[in-house]
Amino acid sequence: MQEEDEKGEFSRPDGVWLRGLWMLVLLLLFSLAEKVMWAVAVLQFGWMLFARRKNPHIAGFGEKLGNWMAMTARFQAGESEQKPFPWTKWR
Repeated sequence: MQEEDEKGEFSRPDGVWLRGLWMLVLLLLFSLAEKVMWAVAVLQFGWMLFARRKNPHIAGFGEKLGNWMAMTARFQAGESEQKPFPWTKWR
């Protein structure tokens, strides 16, 4: 049943092109998110180095960013039809 639903979505050429457009936009945002994750890691390391403990706000943001990246990767790979934030809740 699911295979038929997926096939129906792509039976129209504009459905494939629209998904391709979203994939391109999300690919650019994923690249930006990767750079932000680097900054999060460096900030957290600096915090732990000087404060000798983790910053829960940095850790929480890093977790949510990682979840967004995973959700984006699943959409990009075609494993999921669910688009990430802002189409879904930021979690």
